[in-house]
Amino acid sequence: MAKKYQIPVKKTTAASLPEPTTGTTFLEWLPVLVAFLVFSLALGNEMTGVDDHASTVENPAVKDFSLKTLFTNFNLGMYAPLTWLAYAMAYGLGEDNAVLYHLLSLVVHTLNTRLVFLMLKKLEVSTALLLPITMLFAIHPIQVESVAWIAGFSTPLFSLFTLLSFNFYLEYSGREDKRTQNYILALVFFIMACLAKSAAVTVPLTLVVLDWWRKPTQLGFMKKWSGYVPFFLGALGFGLLTIYTREVSGTMVGATGNGYTALERVLLVCYAPLFYLSKMLVPLQLSIYYSFDKINGVLPWTYYMAPFGVLSLAVLGWRTRHSAPYIYTGLLFFLSNVIITLPFATLGTFELCADHYNYIAAVGIFYILVKAWQALQQRFPERAGLLRTLGWVWFIVVMVLCVRQIRIWKDTITVISNAIDNGYYHNGMMFMGRGIEFGDNGKMQDAMKDFTKALELNPELRDAYKFRGSIYAQSGQVDLALKDLEKYLSYDSADVVTWNNVAMIYMRQGKLPKAIEAFTTTIGLKPDAAISYQNRAKVHEMMGNTALAQADLKQANEILAQKRQQKAAENGK
Repeated sequence: MAKKYQIPVKKTTAASLPEPTTGTTFLEWLPVLVAFLVFSLALGNEMTGVDDHASTVENPAVKDFSLKTLFTNFNLGMYAPLTWLAYAMAYGLGEDNAVLYHLLSLVVHTLNTRLVFLMLKKLEVSTALLLPITMLFAIHPIQVESVAWIAGFSTPLFSLFTLLSFNFYLEYSGREDKRTQNYILALVFFIMACLAKSAAVTVPLTLVVLDWWRKPTQLGFMKKWSGYVPFFLGALGFGLLTIYTREVSGTMVGATGNGYTALERVLLVCYAPLFYLSKMLVPLQLSIYYSFDKINGVLPWTYYMAPFGVLSLAVLGWRTRHSAPYIYTGLLFFLSNVIITLPFATLGTFELCADHYNYIAAVGIFYILVKAWQALQQRFPERAGLLRTLGWVWFIVVMVLCVRQIRIWKDTITVISNAIDNGYYHNGMMFMGRGIEFGDNGKMQDAMKDFTKALELNPELRDAYKFRGSIYAQSGQVDLALKDLEKYLSYDSADVVTWNNVAMIYMRQGKLPKAIEAFTTTIGLKPDAAISYQNRAKVHEMMGNTALAQADLKQANEILAQKRQQKAAENGK
């Protein structure tokens, strides 16, 4: 029998390993390149009607930029001066040019992709896992909302500073040299993250998880925990500031918002993370809005099963803490980053669940998925080829779905239609939002259908009456217009424009006393409305009240003269 010879292999220690080759360096940067190429598709997307204008061109801190407005403005219930500063830069270059705002998101997401790779490397994640985890962060469809939505830019921006904080903290906890410098930088970037978006208050929790994950030997127990204190104090301060800004702006609904009981809140809190996990595994039917709807006043049975699902994950993490520690570390990373967004209370107008809440948190789940994929191949070597193939097929599908999701964000009608097609109506709000966009694009029949559908779903949706009434008026259906506009005024009796429209309808119908009454209400709400005086003068003239008509015309002329003088004085300055 022939003797078997083995080729001798030189053993090397970690210290003697060769430096990465050029090919390895290229692979490290591949996720960055892919992130840039894939999300560059969003550069052609428009500004949507989903808060994009309110965040940018209608934001006082952006269009009237100054340090005072930057740091004293609460917009959409947020205190985010660094986000407003970035918007102001784009506004200064091109005002409402959507490309510039999308370019901001593209650049920041690309930088974040690199920072995720570096963070995982510092966490001593194996080389075989670094590339696929970072690639998933770069192009998973659940990231699209954060990057392709202009109003969602605060998420990539705060994440940029958050990831910088994580990286410098890992340097601080893992190295002896430059320790004080790295700690200060970690703390500074944490504060900057909070100034970009209040969701950064979760950073201290994640720092604890990072230490638990890597278990650094350089820091003693007391030094480690004393290092957390400034971060937790900062998180507390910014958390209280967020509550204040929400209250001031009137966007804080509270724990009882949306009509959920305390028990139902518990079910929602358990259901949300499981919902996110399902979207990361099967990223279908992603939407700008997800609703937690009751059926006959009761949440579906899946919500009641959610606590058992969360408990099962906790038991799995505990029982595999030695054999598969990546499960509990990944889950803890995910939970520490998403916990503040779970629906304990409604801190906004309707968002109980959203894709952009997972932007950083998803890294923990991607770590579990890739590590489990690798572990299964090792455990079942005879099926390793099949498992690898399935993994790559899933990844390719994920990339295709990412491209598709980016195209869904191309304009307002497409993104809202996607939510409607997926069955998320937001109690009629989605139909009303799409109806407004149809109206702005001159598609009045489509707008009429959507406003009618919105009111069928929610008869208390007052703005739908105003918009539908305006369309009725334009089409000459004055009786229907008057009915809708009067209904709207029963909700909002201080709307000057609607009172003026109602007065004009009364005038067209020949209901002159009512027209006088409506124009008088308009003038009472807006005393410098010259047009209302002029229109009331016409009605007085139609009724034969010449003296009253002349008095109104005189008042209108005086108002117009004052405005001309004021404008001339402003131009003279």
